Amino acid sequence: MNEIKATEFIKLCKKNFPEKRKILIHGEEYYLTEQIINFFSETFDCEKIYVEDENFLNRLFETESSGLFSGKTTFPIIIGIEHLGGKIRKKHDKEKFIKFLNHKKEFLLVAKTKLENKTLKTELFKKILSSIKITINSTPFDKKSLLSILKKKFKTAGKDIDDETIIFIIESVGRNLQNLKVETDKLLCYPGKLTKETVSELLFATKSGNAFSLIKEIIKDKKKEYIENLNLILQESEPLSLIALLQTQMRQIIEVKLGKPVKLPSFVIKEYTQLTRGLPLKSLYKKLCIIHEAEFSIKTGVKKPEEALKEIVFKEES
Repeated sequence: MNEIKATEFIKLCKKNFPEKRKILIHGEEYYLTEQIINFFSETFDCEKIYVEDENFLNRLFETESSGLFSGKTTFPIIIGIEHLGGKIRKKHDKEKFIKFLNHKKEFLLVAKTKLENKTLKTELFKKILSSIKITINSTPFDKKSLLSILKKKFKTAGKDIDDETIIFIIESVGRNLQNLKVETDKLLCYPGKLTKETVSELLFATKSGNAFSLIKEIIKDKKKEYIENLNLILQESEPLSLIALLQTQMRQIIEVKLGKPVKLPSFVIKEYTQLTRGLPLKSLYKKLCIIHEAEFSIKTGVKKPEEALKEIVFKEES
């Protein structure tokens, strides 16, 4: 089994697509993971199958049987494999899933997050690792690489900004590419020069505004308040940008809960701490997964943006 970074895999595919296509991708930088999913979707006749779907196993086996009659082979992209342990519990189902992996010539297994060692050491994942040919690690860029990427982005847009301010953006927002994209897209709309002071006001105004009210309502399960607030926000906000902000905030809330250092104003950290007092960390992770699912349903066209956003507070944690 070969291991490769997501950025290197993307470069490789632009030259020669790998012949052995039993692939697993996982890691914290989901923006890169999405790029690879899109690359496969544009190259092959793909079918996306979500582990958390109620009919996950049936859909998975349908891709295997359909080709026998139609002669048409689909490339399965199985998304959310971090939830496999909870989804496949019966011995019979595990055996069928492993049989699928062993007999299918090509597939892409996708984890929305980094798979921990304890997960990879389980019996199910040991079987998975023995069947795949390539493991892609979707890891965040280092600060130097991000500085170079953002410098090019601001320069292309004709924005006047120095390296110190760009580094401040990275330290404030974090190294997640999707979060950086959302925040820098907004900064590009600012008409004046982007200084450290200006950026600080713009970034923190976003993080402590209406989106923060939404995240509080999600965590506290205040359905009525959430829907009323969401209806107002959707009048002036783009749904995917709103979801990206919710993802950013939920990750920051989890980091605060874990006691990790977070580049946020002290009053925001204090508010996050009070917000999650008495809540188990597992519940926060599940809510983050629900937000991820809403993003997927919008991007894949399964649900309309407004519908997907509203369902966030009504979907039960499984």
